Amino acid sequence: METNKIYWKDAAELLTKGSKLSGWEIEFKDERIDFKTAALFNRNGIRVDETLIEYQDDEIDFSDDPDLSEEDVENNKLVWTVKANLSVDKELKDWIEKEQIDIDRLLLKLMRGFYETMRDLPNKAAF
Repeated sequence: METNKIYWKDAAELLTKGSKLSGWEIEFKDERIDFKTAALFNRNGIRVDETLIEYQDDEIDFSDDPDLSEEDVENNKLVWTVKANLSVDKELKDWIEKEQIDIDRLLLKLMRGFYETMRDLPNKAAF
């Protein structure tokens, strides 16, 4: 099956006008792409390699981000995000899809339970 190719600037213009680009391969040609265009692609399910994205700090709008205080950090209001890649076999994959399991939520609950169990064990307890 032959893939249709489109230059990223043309693709961005079409997406801005509300068109869909299913079945197209976007050609980036190792050019730097501004963050707003990369975000447009992302909203439309098109991944842009991080190395191609150009960030302009003065163009970032922080107006809707509240400032963090030392108190926020001390009271655990700051949440850290951890990304992980897991390899699963077909049986597990099929089960996850069939049951529509939210992997992020499941892993967070499992890790929280494991952490609390380990924290509450006496220091010299055997596993």
